Amino acid sequence: MGAEHVDLPEVVVHVGDGSGAPRAVDPARPGADAVDPAPDHPFLLLTRGADHIQARYLPDGSYELEHTADTDRRHLFTTDAVLVRDIVWSWIQRDSWWSDTVAWTTVDPALAELDALRAELTDMLDGMSLLDTVTDDLDAALARADELLADPDLPDC
Repeated sequence: MGAEHVDLPEVVVHVGDGSGAPRAVDPARPGADAVDPAPDHPFLLLTRGADHIQARYLPDGSYELEHTADTDRRHLFTTDAVLVRDIVWSWIQRDSWWSDTVAWTTVDPALAELDALRAELTDMLDGMSLLDTVTDDLDAALARADELLADPDLPDC
């Protein structure tokens, strides 16, 4: 009996343009939405099992690269698109250049937890922006009612 052949790609690529439409699709599971770690900014996420490397283009024109393997999480920031390309390609090829040569910074687990909490609270508070609109409309309606009630030409009831 031979080993069972699994027809899944070794590296799964997720891409997004940050627009929210269309959503990135996971090539390993056609029809399924990919995990979108950065919905507001373009990103490239490559996964190999639990190991992943991600590149995000930030609004200031720089790039954030993040690598996660097991509990180890490292990142770096650069404005050099060629460096980003070389790191990602080296990771795909299993060449150790990307980890041995590049100056990564280890992300403190406590900071990572705070970052996750910030993202969760931001999502929750973004949903509450609808309440701000309702409150603004109510304030405008009350201001208009005050104007009408202050009109001396209106008859007393």
